[in-house]
Amino acid sequence: MRAVLTLLVNQPSQLAPIDIAVAILSGLKCSIFAKGESMKIKSSVTRVLVMSAILISALASSSGIAFSARAQGRGGGRPGGQNLSPEEQNLAKGIMTAADPAAKLKAAADLIKKYPKTSIRPRVAQALFDQIRAVTDASQKANLAQEYQKIFDQPSEQEMIMPVLIDADAAANQPEQAFAKGSEFLSHNPDSLNVLVDLMSLGTDLAKKQNPKFLSQSLQYGAHAIELIEADKKPANMDDAAWKQYKTTVLPSVYQSMGLLNLVKGDQAEAKARFMKASELAPSDAFNFLMLAGMLNDEYQNEAKHFQSMPAGPAKNDELKKAQSMLDTVIDAYAHAIALAESNANMQQVRTQYLHDLEAYYRYRHNNSTEGMQQLIDKYKPPAKP
Repeated sequence: MRAVLTLLVNQPSQLAPIDIAVAILSGLKCSIFAKGESMKIKSSVTRVLVMSAILISALASSSGIAFSARAQGRGGGRPGGQNLSPEEQNLAKGIMTAADPAAKLKAAADLIKKYPKTSIRPRVAQALFDQIRAVTDASQKANLAQEYQKIFDQPSEQEMIMPVLIDADAAANQPEQAFAKGSEFLSHNPDSLNVLVDLMSLGTDLAKKQNPKFLSQSLQYGAHAIELIEADKKPANMDDAAWKQYKTTVLPSVYQSMGLLNLVKGDQAEAKARFMKASELAPSDAFNFLMLAGMLNDEYQNEAKHFQSMPAGPAKNDELKKAQSMLDTVIDAYAHAIALAESNANMQQVRTQYLHDLEAYYRYRHNNSTEGMQQLIDKYKPPAKP
C-alpha cells in the first residue's frame, strides 16, 4: 500500500448535470485511475450530480426504479346497497348502464341530489373514482374530476379525487395548477397522506427536469408524509392490508425521493441520510446504493484534497489514515451498488462506470491487484430466486 496520496484535480466541466450525463453516455470519460506512484482523480465536484442525472434518465424509462405514489394504496369502496327504495334502484341502474364516465357522473348527480344519504353512495363514489382515474386524456380526466368534486362533496370523497386532479394537471404540463389545488386542499386537510405524497412525487419529477420551483414545498410535504406513515396514521379509506402494502412500498420510495430533492437543493448531508434510510427499508433497490456510493466517493475526494493541502507532520499522517479509511468505505459501497445493479438493464451504463472506478480504487489499496474484488461484489448480490 502506498504511503502517499497525490491528487491531481482537473476543473469540472461547466455544464448542467443532465448535459454532463449526456456527454458521459456518449463516451466522455469521468474516471478515476491509478498510475505509477500517484492516483490521478478527476474532480468530483459534480460527480454525484452526474451520476444522479444518468440514473434519472433510467428512472424515466423504468417503472421498476422510479416511483410515483400516485394511484398506490387507494382504499376500496365500502359495502352498501341494502334496503334501497325502488327509485334509488332505478337511479343506480341508470349509473350502471350509462355509456361513459361523463354520462355516469350525470346519472350519479341525479342520485346524490335526491338521495344524498343513500347507502350505496360510498360504492358509487369509489366506482366512479376508479373510472375517472383510468382515463388517459389529461384534459378529459381533469374535467371529469372537477365534475366529481361538485357531486361528491364529503371530505373523504374530496380527498379521494384530489390526487386525480393533481395527476391530470401534471400530465397536462400544468404543475402550477396542481400545486395550487393541492396546497389549497392541504391547508384544510394537512394530514391527507395521498395528496402529500402526490405533490412530493410531482415535485420530484420536476426536479429531475431541472425545475426546482416547487422544491421547498415538495420537501415539506415529503417530510410530513414520512411523519404520518411512521406514526402509523392510516388513512380512513384504506383497510389494514392496503395500509401494510402502502407502507412497505411507499415509505422507502418517499425517502428516496427526499434524497433526490435534497441533492438538487444542495444539501448533500441530508440527501445522504435520506438515501441511507431508503436503502435500509428497501435493501434490494440498487438506485439507493448507487447514489450513496457516489456521495461517499465525493466525500472521500474532498478529504483527499484536504490531506494534500496539509503540511508534512504527524497531523498529516493521521489525516492519511482517515482518508484511507474513507476510501475503503467507498470501495465497499461501490461493490454493493455494482452487485445490486447487475440485473437492471437501465443501470448498465452507470454500473460499467462504477466498475471501472472500483477496480482503480481496489488496485490502489491492494498493491495493484484485483484479487478478492469479485468476491467482495458477490457478497452483496441478492440470493438467486428458486
